[in-house]
Amino acid sequence: MKIMKQILITGLLICAVNLIQAQPYRIDVTIKGLADSTIFLAVHGGTAKYSVDTAVLDKNGKASFSKPRTLEGGMYFIALNGVALFDFLVSADGNDSFGIITGKDDYSKIEFVNSPENTAMLAYLDYRNQHQKKYEQMIEKLKASAENSDEQKELRNRLLDFNRPLIAFSDSLADKYEGKFLATVVNAFKPPVEPDFNLPEDEPDRERKIAMNYYLFNKEHFLDNINFEDERILRTPFFEPDILDYYLKNVLVFKEADSIIPCIDKIMARMPIGSRTYRYILSHIFNFYSASAVMGHEKIVIYLGENYYLQPETTWESEKFRNDLINFIHRNKPTLIGKTSPDLLLPTPDGKRYESIHGLTANYTVLYFYDTDCGHCKEETPRIKAIYDKYKNRLGLEVYAVYVQTDEQKWLDFIDKNKLDWINVWDPYRTGNIYNTFNTATTPQIYLLDKNKEIIARRLDAENLDKLLQIYANRKQ
Repeated sequence: MKIMKQILITGLLICAVNLIQAQPYRIDVTIKGLADSTIFLAVHGGTAKYSVDTAVLDKNGKASFSKPRTLEGGMYFIALNGVALFDFLVSADGNDSFGIITGKDDYSKIEFVNSPENTAMLAYLDYRNQHQKKYEQMIEKLKASAENSDEQKELRNRLLDFNRPLIAFSDSLADKYEGKFLATVVNAFKPPVEPDFNLPEDEPDRERKIAMNYYLFNKEHFLDNINFEDERILRTPFFEPDILDYYLKNVLVFKEADSIIPCIDKIMARMPIGSRTYRYILSHIFNFYSASAVMGHEKIVIYLGENYYLQPETTWESEKFRNDLINFIHRNKPTLIGKTSPDLLLPTPDGKRYESIHGLTANYTVLYFYDTDCGHCKEETPRIKAIYDKYKNRLGLEVYAVYVQTDEQKWLDFIDKNKLDWINVWDPYRTGNIYNTFNTATTPQIYLLDKNKEIIARRLDAENLDKLLQIYANRKQ
């Protein structure tokens, strides 16, 4: 799904550190056993990282980062020779002067001076690590237990309440450090409390129903504990890959656009329009689905364009971006999956007959748009011809093949060379507006229609067209 590149950098730009603020910061760093070395203070920004300040360790391994301005809140790290040594939190509340002590032999052993928040973060990470180890041990026991045994039932019951101690610990830290960035972090990783979806043993299709209930719960509540109004969460290494992308890739496992769009609306409603988090997350979701190879996700891109980017309150994108987006919508919206295909009435090679898409009576119709000079078209055409021969009688398949250029002799030679005995048409006078209606800026373009000319699939290649038709053939049997 090729669309404008400009927006790809938006998320990075809004994560850049703004150092024009009022209050000073001072971070004293001691790295025992390391002297006369330049270290860097840097901040995470999604998958990117930004250098903020530099300092030189003296002969005793001591250095200070200090400026008469406030750091933006987020997760920072000290780097040496291009390698991140350890992370820590900055809340940006005017109390960001503290010390860090560690040693070059083991950077995981850190002591924070005058930073109860970061000391509490270490305790939290240790607790989570121990919790995760216990969870993995229980899962291994569950896998090894006999199906429907008392041991297995006991382990499953224990798993229902397994996260409660972690939730309680997270809640206690969030309450104690309310307003600090630590509270946002621990809440972000706090799992929602799942209800017991257990059903009677004799319930028909019991396991599938339980699994579906858990899926629907997670889809609805996975992001409940994320504070989307706290822009500091953007400046972390975990929010983008471990929370937002995990949700898009692994929680929204049903990929239909109509299922995903309400989830996006729910996320965006939790942020002020135009805020940094709003702009970053909208950009990230837009880019995610623009790059998606899943058929039908164009509908999500179009929805985001019409309902977010092209609204009057969205003023931060360039005119070029808006125009490119409008063109994308114009070229793709008429042929989204589920819509009735636009009709074409085009001449055949002899020029004496016109064929209409809507006039075809086939059970399935392949719309195939190609250019005789297109290398990919030259490869795909024989494959589609083989598919046509395979399914034309089994499924009642027809191919409506449209040559998108105007060189008649090249077209006739191509038909003859490939023995194309399906419906061949062209548009020499450009009356069909094929370029915009069927998005033929690139070829080949392959659509599959049902008997009523409703679009079943788009952006197909020959391999996936064959797989899809085989599914329909199996159902027929």
